[in-house]
Amino acid sequence: MFHTYVGSQPIYNSNLEIYAYKLLFRNSMDNKANFEDADRATSELIINSLTDIGLDRLIGKHKASIKFTRNFLLGEYPIPKLKNRIIIELEDTIEFDDDILKTLGEFSEKGFTLSMSEETYLKYFSDKPDYKYIVKFNIKNPGQANLLELISSIKDDNVKTMAEMVETQQDFISCNEIGFDYFGGFFFCEPLIVKGVGIPGNKLQLVKLLHKLQDEETSAQELDSLISTDITLSYRLLRYANSSYSGLKTRVESIQHAVSLLGLDTIKMIATLMALSSIDDKPQELFFFGLIRAKMCEHLTEFLPGITPNMAFTVGLLSIINALLDSPMEDILAKLPLNENLTMALLNHEGPLGHMLHDVIAYINNKQDDYRLTKLSDGILCYAYLQAVVWANSIAPLLNEKPAKRKATG
Repeated sequence: MFHTYVGSQPIYNSNLEIYAYKLLFRNSMDNKANFEDADRATSELIINSLTDIGLDRLIGKHKASIKFTRNFLLGEYPIPKLKNRIIIELEDTIEFDDDILKTLGEFSEKGFTLSMSEETYLKYFSDKPDYKYIVKFNIKNPGQANLLELISSIKDDNVKTMAEMVETQQDFISCNEIGFDYFGGFFFCEPLIVKGVGIPGNKLQLVKLLHKLQDEETSAQELDSLISTDITLSYRLLRYANSSYSGLKTRVESIQHAVSLLGLDTIKMIATLMALSSIDDKPQELFFFGLIRAKMCEHLTEFLPGITPNMAFTVGLLSIINALLDSPMEDILAKLPLNENLTMALLNHEGPLGHMLHDVIAYINNKQDDYRLTKLSDGILCYAYLQAVVWANSIAPLLNEKPAKRKATG
């Protein structure tokens, strides 16, 4: 049987807001894209993302960038009539003859945006200024030395530029200064570290809170007192406890009540989640991907005996803490009372917990030759990934809620 699965890679604007997701094809029988039948692959990618999974559940309300084959573009297969949601991505290998150029012109007139490499744009489209374009540049290509001059010469109202292979925050800063409109990659998951500078002062209080939350010696009474003094944290935790996500059917009235119903370890895990979500000087997508990592790790414990769901969720969530705090992971972990298994998993991806985290990050980042330490099948990884994406999209609004301000009386 031929199965396809969907992966996605975020595309950002200059404000680190999600502009679109690049949807990726995967074959369940091996760990990389298989394009022996590219038309069929594209068909099943569309079916998976638009019908079986649902575009909104997969990427929210954002646009989807999808590679279409020549046969699709020439009308032999249907392209979804979602001009405001679909970006038509063009491969350099397409034969750009009169038929295909005419068809692409018709798509452009209908409002579709065309995405292509700068070579393809300069060779076939630079004389067609009325189309809407996203012109992509691989910033790791040695031939891209004069990026500033090149993008300045082609940018206008209809031509937007995108930097690909943006791997670090320094890459993003450099490309943003050059003037790129969009940025592709997982650079936001890497910390921006300034040598000689420790954890920022405004985040030290958060680290102290995390220390208590991760300390096995913290009692239920101490936890109640700790959380209750933070109005936003206690509000969000109680909102979670009284939502469908907690699985409780009893109304939760207090933190102490929540501990008695859910257990101390679960409350610590949820409080850690809420505390990290309070960091507001980072793009929301960073924390969103932390949620996906955490929930994907939790789901994989179904297939990895010996790892508890709570431990799996925690390692996935804490894997982004260096990017949230812009500090080296080892410096942060030195301030947290984590057990050795958790520490080595976060630092070096060692042990069963670390192998799982390694494979989760590699799968999400589409490093297809790299996620085999657990020896889990592509189908299992995809199942856990899609479950995590749907959960993260559903719970994210709850994590952004804040208690209403009381009106002054008198």
